Amino acid sequence: MHPRRRDSHDMANVPATGHTLSVVPRGEGQGQGFRVYVRGHVLDLGDPGSYALAPTTDDLFVVSLATALAWSARTVLRSLQLPDYVSVCAEWRATEASSSPAEISLKVTVSEPAEVASAELSAAFEKGLATRFLSKPLIHLSFAGLDR
Repeated sequence: MHPRRRDSHDMANVPATGHTLSVVPRGEGQGQGFRVYVRGHVLDLGDPGSYALAPTTDDLFVVSLATALAWSARTVLRSLQLPDYVSVCAEWRATEASSSPAEISLKVTVSEPAEVASAELSAAFEKGLATRFLSKPLIHLSFAGLDR
């Protein structure tokens, strides 16, 4: 017996405010990739082994960290009534034994007037990362001003 396939109609019953997501095959057969259903949104992921431009699970992990920092920075900047322009650039390295990220560097760029909030941003990032992990991964943060 084959497990029942889920499609977008099945996801109508998943609460939009819950912490539920589904990763389901995108098509029949091998190498078709996956669809991710999360909070009413769909991510279409190709097979990273056969399609070089598809994000890998490691890419998505690092994206989740980078976007969490971007949202956190925007919240802090708005609370301080500073310009809320934020961008985050991420790089990571893997060990020879594993392809998974072992060291992650995140560079947060804010507008020049918002650079005065670097201490508050660092504190918010540290607190945010600490609550997400039982043990802290090695993550490097840096700030750069942007003339806007």
